Amino acid sequence: DVGKKLVVNVPTTKTEVDNFFGLYKEYRNNCINDPWLEKPSIDLGPVIKSRFDEWIKASRKVFPNHPFRESGDEKLVLKTVEILTKNKEWLKPEFVHGHFSARDLFEVNKEVVVLSNLYWSWRMPYYDLIFAYHWFMYDLASVENITPKFVEEQRSLWLDKIKLEAKDEVLLKYALLERAAAGLNLDSLSVDTKKPITKYLVDRTRDILKELIEELS
Repeated sequence: DVGKKLVVNVPTTKTEVDNFFGLYKEYRNNCINDPWLEKPSIDLGPVIKSRFDEWIKASRKVFPNHPFRESGDEKLVLKTVEILTKNKEWLKPEFVHGHFSARDLFEVNKEVVVLSNLYWSWRMPYYDLIFAYHWFMYDLASVENITPKFVEEQRSLWLDKIKLEAKDEVLLKYALLERAAAGLNLDSLSVDTKKPITKYLVDRTRDILKELIEELS
């Protein structure tokens, strides 16, 4: 039993986010140097396309009449796949914990326990850097009376640290593009539609995706 003391709470603070990225650095320095899974020899481009094809089908099936979906959303996701599969540098896999999230780091006595260890795998650059941020933004829907302004303040806490960690700004944008498309297609739609902030979270995901598509096209 790891208890209930998360490293990052919802909503969070600069101190908690700083602590999270301190742990992220420790993990990057010490936990991925000796992969125990064989590096895939296949091109990741078709893998990404296949994943998004399945995610699109899942979205249609699970949310056929989602109130916040727009008619052009699927087209945006398909455009994203087209962009992602052309960047050979971003498609180079690296060994990471594929679920290094705010939900999965618990403080236990003076140690930190990491969950979701079935997700150690080979992923695209910066996948592990932005994964926690990606899901945290949707978790904010659980905060009572949260406003769009506060959502963006919370977003900035994460992005300020992420940009400091990323050595390649362009590859970071590709990683953010991939997660934004996943968010618009399915992840943001899984947020409780009865929460007042949910429509904003979906719309903001769409706007971010459009901005990144324009920058990387």
